[in-house]
Amino acid sequence: MLLLSYMKAVVLLLIPIALLLQGLGVNTPILFRFLPDYPRIFHRLWERHKNPISWVFRPFFTLVIGYGAILESWVILVIGTIGIGTSWFWFPKWKNTPDWAEEFINREYEVLTPTNPWDFKRVILPSIGLPLALFGLMAFIWFLSYPWNWLGLLIFVLLSLTKIIWSARLQRAIVSPITWVLVIGYALGVIVGIFSFFLLR
Repeated sequence: MLLLSYMKAVVLLLIPIALLLQGLGVNTPILFRFLPDYPRIFHRLWERHKNPISWVFRPFFTLVIGYGAILESWVILVIGTIGIGTSWFWFPKWKNTPDWAEEFINREYEVLTPTNPWDFKRVILPSIGLPLALFGLMAFIWFLSYPWNWLGLLIFVLLSLTKIIWSARLQRAIVSPITWVLVIGYALGVIVGIFSFFLLR
């Protein structure tokens, strides 16, 4: 009985961790499918990811992470990391979801669930490479001196361009909407950045 309670507690702890890791690029539908109810929970939240507002917060929190590294603030880094990891399911799916959002997220789900659970390109590489790249870039910006640390933000922007290219390969109709999403997200990030540096510098 005690063992069963312990296992339930572990599962309850792992599910939010898995959802956070999904936002950081880890392929959790494959790597965490051993958790009871996780596929059902993930699929329900993945439907919320079809709300384009959730896409705006990815570039926004990317800049927040960059600001945290420049300011050497663990608090801002944690806020940015949790934000980028969880904002994909913050907003409910619209009743009239745009066709391009519906089709793109469905296509992305197909990429996340290959037949081979050890697919290097779809499972292993992104699950290891994307989080390592993010935290490596954090450290890179943190230890660079001014003004070179601002180059890290430029790298984040360049990585966003690769996201547009990758999205275009999945579905060409997504290029224009996702470009606007990135522009809006970065614009909000710049506004918050100006405010943050005015207060904290």
